[in-house]
Amino acid sequence: MQIGLYLHPRYKMISESLPEIVNFLIEKDQTVILPDTACDYFQAGSQSVKYLPIGEIPEHVDAMFSVGGDGSFLGASRLMAKTGKPVLGIHLGGLGFLAAVSMQNYRERLNAFLDGDYTIEERSVLNAEISFSDRTETAFAFNDFVIDKGHVLRMVKIRTYVDGGYFNTYRSDGLIIATPTGSTAYSLSAGGPIISPHLNVIVITPICPHSLSARPVILSDKQEIRISCTEMKNDVSLVVDGQNRLPLKNAKSVTIHKADFFLKIVRFKGDTFYEALRSKMNWGLDVRRN
Repeated sequence: MQIGLYLHPRYKMISESLPEIVNFLIEKDQTVILPDTACDYFQAGSQSVKYLPIGEIPEHVDAMFSVGGDGSFLGASRLMAKTGKPVLGIHLGGLGFLAAVSMQNYRERLNAFLDGDYTIEERSVLNAEISFSDRTETAFAFNDFVIDKGHVLRMVKIRTYVDGGYFNTYRSDGLIIATPTGSTAYSLSAGGPIISPHLNVIVITPICPHSLSARPVILSDKQEIRISCTEMKNDVSLVVDGQNRLPLKNAKSVTIHKADFFLKIVRFKGDTFYEALRSKMNWGLDVRRN
């Protein structure tokens, strides 16, 4: 099997973990493909390790492992999005909702993966189309799209439509449109609900709205959301999964709907969304004496 590794961009943060993971995979007779940007930083000294430009790795691998946090996992997922190949996250710290493997259990879980003892969980993806007078730009998100006001000091006016009908005009610091996977990310911080990834929904969460009645709203993922950009300030942008920023200057609208493909996440026996909630959020623990 050929396994690609998508690495945290700050290589020093993975300097101890990466050699362990690579050597383990070599011991298991796997071929490891690393981004060529890591060539000067990490030399494995084995013919089982190859280096390729990051954009060429997906076509040469059977699976992609991300090494880092949820941000690295999202980057790996974006790279592999339309290949249909699985993504496995090796988590090195922080909250880490998406990664199923840690440095404490990586030997056990990578053995299970190589033995085929895992399942694939499909997560919904959002697609956005940004319309300009002369072109249309597209993007997709696994967690969320955010209408971000950037350096604008005042609230922005976000006129929103659902299935072609007028829905609401949010006067707020921004607007989050999230998948169930993204419901535990920025949307949660802004007061949005936690949503099971098995539900076919999209959540709209306003950021600091100037209205007590502007609450998060859950829609069917069969519905289409359109946001008018004509009344927005020039510095407003569309942020994709907290990683990419797409300026909305001169844009007419942003249309968001469910994509026609899924994110495929590796899951192991005993892994559940609810177990992740309990462990990551310390539910069930009495912290009042802390």
